[in-house]
Amino acid sequence: MEKTIVRQIVLEAISRLQNERTDRSLFHLIQGKRSATSLQDAHFYGLEAIFGMVPLKKDRFEQLLQELEHAGWIEREQTLMITDAGRAQITSPFLLDDLGGELRGYPMQLWKRISLLIQSIVCLDQNTFFIPIQQDSGIKEWVRQQIRQIPERSVWITAVYQELNKALHQLTERDAILISYRLSGQKTGLSFPQLSERLGTDLLSLQLEFVMAWRRCLRALPEDGLILSLGNDIDHFKMTQSAKKTWELLKQGYSVQQIAERRRLKKSTMEDHLVEIAMYATAFPLEQFVTAIQYEEVVRVSDQLQTFSLKRIKQELTQEMDYFQIRIVLARKVDRP
Repeated sequence: MEKTIVRQIVLEAISRLQNERTDRSLFHLIQGKRSATSLQDAHFYGLEAIFGMVPLKKDRFEQLLQELEHAGWIEREQTLMITDAGRAQITSPFLLDDLGGELRGYPMQLWKRISLLIQSIVCLDQNTFFIPIQQDSGIKEWVRQQIRQIPERSVWITAVYQELNKALHQLTERDAILISYRLSGQKTGLSFPQLSERLGTDLLSLQLEFVMAWRRCLRALPEDGLILSLGNDIDHFKMTQSAKKTWELLKQGYSVQQIAERRRLKKSTMEDHLVEIAMYATAFPLEQFVTAIQYEEVVRVSDQLQTFSLKRIKQELTQEMDYFQIRIVLARKVDRP
């Protein structure tokens, strides 16, 4: 079976899940479902980069798993399991780590901005009618506002060209082709289907390959340059808006009980927020929820068993702890799989 990029990424994700999650869990993760369980899975299993980054429909996802199973690379029982043959297909570094899901949409938001801004300035300077390559109303409004702040368009476009040209020369030829062929000026860049046909790559693999190429390009751009400055206001904070509100109240000194009553949150929802805060906040009042001894034991058991399975960890603990406390500890663990 051909090892396409999309197959490779799904296989890598399954290997990271350590035989502890179902196909449904993986599907929710790659779809970017903003539930407590999916956010935890992404965080615990080192899969934040893939979070919401693989636009697979349910039937295509199921077909992919069947293909991997038929090839003998995975097994599907109560959980998804990678076989020795499947593990042999994986090389380091993992492809999925370059997908950028941990940035919560920042790379593609910046791409939409810069691609439409370039197209708009080139066509306006040439007095050429054009159909915007980005149809997102928020992106189009941002570009309109941005253009008003550019006094000399020719100077701006030259500076952007120089930054991009220098960055693309640091990439592979294929990565440079993927990015440059997608850009529009007076002529519209190639669509993904057109580029897929030209390069002989399946459409979804090509889309993922483009995302990875653009992320590499972003890393090659100057940090204080013009292009990256266009994304300074893009929020790529990982915490959900609801958990963020809870976190703000905690920092103001409200107790957990007061916040739950004030926001009318169920106990389970409040616990989900606290685990999410523990995952992403720089500082967190861990001592309010577990003792130092409890923390050390959960970490020790998790490391010893090489697992994030709450049930397996709880069975091995000598101290009485509930699942919420175990989740809080795992959220604050420094090491990742």
